[in-house]
Amino acid sequence: MTKIFLIIFSTLLLGVETKSDMHLQSIDVENKLGEQVSSDIGFINSYSQKVSLGKYFNQNIPIVLVMAYYQCPMLCSLVLNGMSSALSNSGLIPGKDYSLLTLSIDPSEGPDLSKEKKRNYIDTYFADYDYDFWTFGTTSNEQISKITSELGFNYSYDEFSGQYAHPAVVYILDQKGVISNQIFGIDPTSNDLKLAILNAQDESVSSIFDKILLYCYQYNPKAGNYTLLASNVMKVAGVVMVLFMGVFLSFFWTKERIV
Repeated sequence: MTKIFLIIFSTLLLGVETKSDMHLQSIDVENKLGEQVSSDIGFINSYSQKVSLGKYFNQNIPIVLVMAYYQCPMLCSLVLNGMSSALSNSGLIPGKDYSLLTLSIDPSEGPDLSKEKKRNYIDTYFADYDYDFWTFGTTSNEQISKITSELGFNYSYDEFSGQYAHPAVVYILDQKGVISNQIFGIDPTSNDLKLAILNAQDESVSSIFDKILLYCYQYNPKAGNYTLLASNVMKVAGVVMVLFMGVFLSFFWTKERIV
């Protein structure tokens, strides 16, 4: 009887691991730098008002955007905590240098949850500011799918655990809603966020080197951060070597013809 129980228990554990692996492997952040986010994406803010994303465009300041969900048991809070701490120490003034927007990826959540979350973060990190610069919102599955697709924010819902598997990323949009930068991990530095926001103020997009860097790193859900992928590094190194050899040989052939 004990052996039968152990076999059944082991089978269940393998099933759980397989399902978890499936969801973890599905999370990713596609490189959508330089692409426009739609202004007609609608959501409900913490005041139970229906608004669209376009309301926050063309305000002459960048938008710091985080996709999360308010009942997340760990990762979302780590991302929001890390971002809030870094911003509060950046020397930038919220509402003047940037605005903040957090949208839930859980369509079952409503304005009561977003209101509570907003109050907690404002009281903890931005108690000295008495004006409204951070919007927390909830929306429908259709609108969630639209904005996450445009951002390249790939996540998955695990029905077994009732939780969402998702990457840890902070998006920086310029005032027109163009994706200017993506900052990964749960502990961004104040300098990284400050530079990203200042670049977005100039309506500039991360360079090709930043895009290569994103290609070389992949989110590690167990470590809670992005890790360097040796295979991708080798691919990038190979491409760089081919380009270098091409330039070198072109110079050599050109010189030989002149002689």
